[in-house]
Amino acid sequence: MTLSKEDGHLYYELWFPLLNYVNEKHGINPKLKKMANAKKLNPNDVKEIADKLWDDVSIIDEYLELYSGYLPEGHKDIIRSWKRRIRGRFILERHLKKGSIVMSMDDERVQVFMVSGIMSSWKEMFPNVPLPIVFDATIMPFKEVIISDGLVIPYNINVGYNMKIELKDIYLTAKNNGLLRKNL
Repeated sequence: MTLSKEDGHLYYELWFPLLNYVNEKHGINPKLKKMANAKKLNPNDVKEIADKLWDDVSIIDEYLELYSGYLPEGHKDIIRSWKRRIRGRFILERHLKKGSIVMSMDDERVQVFMVSGIMSSWKEMFPNVPLPIVFDATIMPFKEVIISDGLVIPYNINVGYNMKIELKDIYLTAKNNGLLRKNL
């Protein structure tokens, strides 16, 4: 599952100017001027800027205050919702028609999320890679679903059979008890 084409474009229309603001304000990477117009972006460069934002989400408030007159209220609501992001280590357990099942690894009590892709599904992002996959990412709300910021760093870790069974049980328990989170 991915966002609609229109919502996928909207995400990047909102995301790149925010990252540009963070980059310019904090002088993180002077070589990156306008990410929305860039032909090719190095994900590591973009991640460095995104990490600064996620370390201090009050930057979102500064950005919205500065550009308040230029953004429709609905767009401001979307950007404001990103303050509810969750950063950390996750496990991609399975793909479903409505999204991919992602579990937090950093919480004492595992949380289970259904996450959509932005322009590509999670299955397309990790083709021919056996599940489960351990990765670092930031997941965040976008309208009524959960997405990542697009900067997903997978680990080359093989998960054993017993752990796969345990992860399946965690997913099924969350699903059956209404604990599968589909928004933040």
